[in-house]
Amino acid sequence: MLGGGGVAAVLVIVGVIIAVGVSGKTSKTTTGNAVVPASSAVTTALGKAAAVTTAPANFSTVTGPPARLTGSALTGADGKPEVLYVGAEWCPYCAVTRWPLTVALSRFGTFTNLQTTKSASNDVNPNTPTLSFHGASYTSTYIDFVPVEVQDGSRHTLETLTSAQNSLFESIAKGTFPFVDFGGKWAQKEASANPAVLAGLTPDAVAAQLGNSTSTIGSTVQQGADVFSAIICGLDGGKPAAVCTSPAVTGATSALASIK
Repeated sequence: MLGGGGVAAVLVIVGVIIAVGVSGKTSKTTTGNAVVPASSAVTTALGKAAAVTTAPANFSTVTGPPARLTGSALTGADGKPEVLYVGAEWCPYCAVTRWPLTVALSRFGTFTNLQTTKSASNDVNPNTPTLSFHGASYTSTYIDFVPVEVQDGSRHTLETLTSAQNSLFESIAKGTFPFVDFGGKWAQKEASANPAVLAGLTPDAVAAQLGNSTSTIGSTVQQGADVFSAIICGLDGGKPAAVCTSPAVTGATSALASIK
């Protein structure tokens, strides 16, 4: 069974930044929540959050952290860098990670048909509000995004990994959700933040705070999005320049440079 618990030390940038990882395993039986199309409030808020790239370079809430990979480059069929996401709708650690991942990806392309839901109601961090990539589409000039939601909210099979995807998932993430492979060069193998920051909220309530970098939720999502954006900029040659040369993303790039 897949889930969360673990600790990791992280980035140094103008001081010491400490982060606690929250990924591991769980054996609970879970009960799924409804999955519905994302409201206009959610999609609009994601777009506004993606446009915010001037936040101070403070990465104190980023957990995991991302890890460098040394294998072959991961590319899509057209040769663009590929971002592979593997998760499950019941997973609270996936739930919190989808927010900054979606904001970051929205800086490089466009989503359609995003869904919203909550993590399992009787797992740890129950009912964590989130997005779902199941059935969504993503287009980008710069990268390919390949999301695989392996299980639904009740742990029933939803999508199936290819043999190549499963090999990466097992060898790098050891079968633990969430897993994000950024072009074969970086991996997010744990939650990007503590799911507890979203406790008791709906997806729309989270969305309402996304563009507010002074709120706990807004800054947490923004910091994670900046780190993911910096990684993607390193994959695609620093495009678009408006994103990759922004203060928030260049700050994240400096922070990532400290990871061996």
